[in-house]
Amino acid sequence: MTRPSLIQRTLRKFDKTLSSYFFLDQWVIMMAQGAAYDSLQWSALRPIVPDKDRYWADPFVIQKDNLYYIFAEEKIYATKRGRIICITLDQQGNILSNQVVLERPYHLSYPFVFEYKDEIYMLPESAQSLNIELYRRKKFPNEWQFVKNLIAGIYAADATLFEHNGKWWMFANIKETGGSSLDALHLFYADNPLADHWTPHPRNPVVKDIGSARPAGRIFVQDGKLIRPSQDSSRRYGRALKFNRITKLNKTEYEETLDSTFLPRGGKIIAAHTFNQAGNLTVIDAIIRRWK
Repeated sequence: MTRPSLIQRTLRKFDKTLSSYFFLDQWVIMMAQGAAYDSLQWSALRPIVPDKDRYWADPFVIQKDNLYYIFAEEKIYATKRGRIICITLDQQGNILSNQVVLERPYHLSYPFVFEYKDEIYMLPESAQSLNIELYRRKKFPNEWQFVKNLIAGIYAADATLFEHNGKWWMFANIKETGGSSLDALHLFYADNPLADHWTPHPRNPVVKDIGSARPAGRIFVQDGKLIRPSQDSSRRYGRALKFNRITKLNKTEYEETLDSTFLPRGGKIIAAHTFNQAGNLTVIDAIIRRWK
């Protein structure tokens, strides 16, 4: 992949500095009813916009008791540290509540929420702690109890679990000394999501590309295709969503191919980097440009 020239990087930095005086580039949550990954339209997405002192990103949604629960990162600009919130919606998408559900003295984001044996777990990104931390619900949705570190001593971004052919697979971007958390997707596997040992895939990193490596939401099956959402950060962090079709996934092989791309609309919408679904609700996040 061609790297941007010095002139291009300088112009981008100048544009970012100049725009910061007049505009707020803010992550928000956007949602739509009945929108599949391959039929997403910006016109169908309705924004949920936080106050200007914070942003909301990395939305994950689950459906329970006829309600939708959107778990997301909330970052207060003054603290520069993310925490996990839950926005509760009714079936029509009306907001019923919004509360902080998990906070630590280090940054949390990307709250991967999943069910296993009638329990609900959360695997938030906790890279600053150098651990992949697992939590179990104590009182849904607002109380979570630490269970264990799935992998300790590792800087892992956006860990994403998926069950396939009798194994549990963990996808995460691993940042090594002097490296980036954007361009190296690593894969691990275990017999269950609570395992004490996760085996690294022999092909790691299975994807080495700033344009498609970093996870962007839950892996899912649609029309017989196994789809892995990913971030495209080649032009800016989290600029666009890519949907990659996994064609080989076993203990010795991994292959994927690009299925489709969802680009920012332009104008006020300048980035999008997470996609998730539950029931009839689709959620993404997007950067919108607002006047300060």
